[in-house]
Amino acid sequence: MVGRIVDLTHVIEPTAADAERKFVVNIHDALQEVPGTARPEGEWYVMSDVELMDHVGTHIEAPLHCLRDGMDLSQIPLEKLIGEAVILDLRDAYSDSGVTLIQVKKAVDAAGGLKRNDIVFCMMGETDYFSTEGIRWLVDSGIKLMGVDSAGVEIPHSVSHANENHLALFRAEIPLIERLANLDKLSKPRVQVYALPIPVEGLDAFPLRVIAIE
Repeated sequence: MVGRIVDLTHVIEPTAADAERKFVVNIHDALQEVPGTARPEGEWYVMSDVELMDHVGTHIEAPLHCLRDGMDLSQIPLEKLIGEAVILDLRDAYSDSGVTLIQVKKAVDAAGGLKRNDIVFCMMGETDYFSTEGIRWLVDSGIKLMGVDSAGVEIPHSVSHANENHLALFRAEIPLIERLANLDKLSKPRVQVYALPIPVEGLDAFPLRVIAIE
């Protein structure tokens, strides 16, 4: 019997064509592609083309995002995208240099610990990014997938844009999900997660559907 299902995905609202993070939906009469046919009056039969920025909504980033020879979306093993997830509550963590190692460890202890090949999803607060030390500790703990409900994990006021936190994950072949939703709707610190993007060759990121089962 399936347990309680929680959708961890933001609904994407189509944007205008000039939006920075655009997701444009153009709807067409599907029968325009079939010469000599006509749609009966009142019948609705359409197809759409979509123009988008691949880092929009709840999306997954493959190592190719920051590593020239990194895995693309089509190369991420399914085993990394399905499994037990530990939910870390970091909403009260504060540090100008990003969520610290001590704060990460405290959240892990509160969630009941971390096992190798766990997925880690993080509820972020005012400090919605990580210290590199905190990220590296999670990587060294053997996680296989990381997700946050914020817009990213890098220190926002860094002027070097060295992507140290992304690279710490991607060099260990750990994909990153950004802009998760509804983590606060979960009632347990450990859940079963399914995070399945479409497998596109040569693509670094794409929106995906993420669900948790308690």
